Amino acid sequence: MLNQLLKVTLISSFLLWLRPRWRGMLALSLVVILVHVLHAEYLGYVELSGNDALLIVSFVVKWSALVVAVTAYLVMTLTRPQGKISAVDSRRKKKFSAGEIDAAPGEDDGFEFLRKKKRLESRAEKMLSGRKS
Repeated sequence: MLNQLLKVTLISSFLLWLRPRWRGMLALSLVVILVHVLHAEYLGYVELSGNDALLIVSFVVKWSALVVAVTAYLVMTLTRPQGKISAVDSRRKKKFSAGEIDAAPGEDDGFEFLRKKKRLESRAEKMLSGRKS
């Protein structure tokens, strides 16, 4: 029973890890398979024709294509934002970092009445003003 629980936990952890990455990994796998198949076809051609003048170049092209594909995948994976950010959130983040007002005109986020006040009261000030009146 403990063995089955461990298997289910490992498989579910792997699937949760794979879920946001499956498209990129599938594309990378297809590129790697395509490079290997094309190189194998070229090696078959070289074996049949006996023309091995570009054999070393084919290995250089094969390995450079693999390195470029893996590097591109890593760069795209590491530079991609982790969570899905909507366009509105990214605009608000830019405005906030630029020091502009966070709310866009025409948007009501429920705190507009607080933005219009000159001075906000603390809980203690509200309690004291309640006792006086």
